Amino acid sequence: MKISKTLYVTNRVAWRRWLTKEGKREKEIWLIYYKKSSGNPRIPYNDAVEEALCFGWIDSTVKAIDEERFAQRFTPRKPTSILSRMNRERVRKLIDEKRMTQTGLDAIAHAFDPGENENFTIAKDIIAAIKKDRLAWMNFQQLPERYKRIRIDYIERLRCHRKEAFWNSLRYFIKMTAKNKRFGLITE
Repeated sequence: MKISKTLYVTNRVAWRRWLTKEGKREKEIWLIYYKKSSGNPRIPYNDAVEEALCFGWIDSTVKAIDEERFAQRFTPRKPTSILSRMNRERVRKLIDEKRMTQTGLDAIAHAFDPGENENFTIAKDIIAAIKKDRLAWMNFQQLPERYKRIRIDYIERLRCHRKEAFWNSLRYFIKMTAKNKRFGLITE
């Protein structure tokens, strides 16, 4: 896949402006990112993804351009695309902040109803593992629900693919929770 039309923005306002103006016309855009080591400004990845979601777009392929830059492909969502737990939580947040557009909501309507109360349960073995560390359990109970859903869903998805990765990820989550530290792109 070749890098076609590119766009370099350094903040979410400029990216949102492009999506507002061009989002219904264009079929793809490659956002240019400078590597952090270059010292050049760039839009934070999470900001880029959130704004894309607002307009029904999705991120995908990343390609190197040169020593200092890479590009990430963004396209409108397909009518059959799924919405990851992380993106479901992002959408909930964007709705709360009144940043989602109708176009963005329409693009995910087949996969997710943000008004529907999803039944999210945590597996007993995960709860038992967290409870083994008194401090982790105490801190876990104080974590925001959005953060819990994202972290536990990620850990749970590893279970059926790579058992060792599942347990390593769960141990890391417990260690960080015991320290009362959050990690990942969404920490609230």
